[in-house]
Amino acid sequence: MTTTFYLIRHGQTDWNIQNRYQGQVDVPLNETGINQARNAAKMLAGQSFNFLYSSDLMRAVQTAEELSKVVDLPIHKDPRLREINQGQWQGLLIDEVLNPKMESISTTVESIESFRPPDGESIIEVADRVWRCLDDLAKIHTHHNIILVSHGMAIATALCKFRGIPLWQAKENIPENCEIVQIKWNY
Repeated sequence: MTTTFYLIRHGQTDWNIQNRYQGQVDVPLNETGINQARNAAKMLAGQSFNFLYSSDLMRAVQTAEELSKVVDLPIHKDPRLREINQGQWQGLLIDEVLNPKMESISTTVESIESFRPPDGESIIEVADRVWRCLDDLAKIHTHHNIILVSHGMAIATALCKFRGIPLWQAKENIPENCEIVQIKWNY
């Protein structure tokens, strides 16, 4: 059984520009992000969709709200679509975390998909919850077209499974803000 998902990463935030780990911190869209969401909505105009799901984090919901205005669907929030929990790294600049003095970096390089920041979650854990979410939605909404608004790493894990590539390559599969990626999900 197959369901078509339109995966959309949320619009830009100030933390995206600052290269900060957002993780599950509730950061809002900036003006550019709102415009990106409106442009994504225009690209979906005139197409037929059955459901609209979103992460429950503000930046995803704000993006979904702009899409909802055009596709005329209510937003169903699902916390399983949240971004990776970066734990103690949330709010830090990426350069601060990737400082060569950080002892965790050698672990990251050796096994990136199973590495977990302090008090955070691993890419494998994110993949598990996102894949279960997509499987559940596909079972409920077989043969439907569903818009899913989520986050970079969360979407990247779904793309890894869909494309048949290992999770250690997830970072290279993170879509741009408000990029729309269509996949057919089999469960």
